[in-house]
Amino acid sequence: MSCMSPNQVANKSKIIEEMANTIQKKFPSVQNITVDDSIHNPKFSDSVFLDVRSENEKKVSIIPQSISMDQFNKNSKLYKNKKIIVYCTIGYRSSEKVIELSKKGFKAYNLKAGILAWAEQGLLFEKNGTETKKVHVYAEAWNFLPKDYEGVY
Repeated sequence: MSCMSPNQVANKSKIIEEMANTIQKKFPSVQNITVDDSIHNPKFSDSVFLDVRSENEKKVSIIPQSISMDQFNKNSKLYKNKKIIVYCTIGYRSSEKVIELSKKGFKAYNLKAGILAWAEQGLLFEKNGTETKKVHVYAEAWNFLPKDYEGVY
């Protein structure tokens, strides 16, 4: 996918879905959850969002009320009985983390298509408690954000 220019793609949501499905096939043991289920399914009402992106990515914005790996590691016992929804840009790094957390006994799920899916649903991000549509997308080749969002890389 990296050889295509995101600005020249007509149906970005289809590309995001295809990339997420490819990642899902690479990590068949990982349970995925959609953005819609993560916020509307009562089964996930007590869940916590875990951002596994780099510090530079998180400085731009995060999914509201999510926690970092540092916060998780400092208080991991608090999350033992919670559902942990792990995310990154599209789902590769978060799938790796879900495997690691599952081996440690946590109920972890990958947010299918990550922050790209979050933005695709028109949901906002936050930076220091303020809503934003500015999002770090890892690299220019991953900037499949809707046109009213600003990709940073």
